[in-house]
Amino acid sequence: MESIIVAFRSRAHTVKFSNFLGGYGITNHIVNTPKEAGVGCGLSVEISKTALYTVKNMVNAVNLSSFAGFFLVKEVHGTRIVKSI
Repeated sequence: MESIIVAFRSRAHTVKFSNFLGGYGITNHIVNTPKEAGVGCGLSVEISKTALYTVKNMVNAVNLSSFAGFFLVKEVHGTRIVKSI
């Protein structure tokens, strides 16, 4: 399974961005930030891979100072791999 997470260093910004995306009809979920990412406040916004391009433009538009990056998260044989993208 693969997913994309948008990490922030602020819980408030994570919730704000999730609500912002939802307002534009972009499906997202607030999830725990994988410790392997080494960033954030403990919460991130999970999006689909198909929404990545649109969401990248949106994160630039809202200019939240606590933005920490995009990460690909996947499970391979029971091991979680987290890669900055």
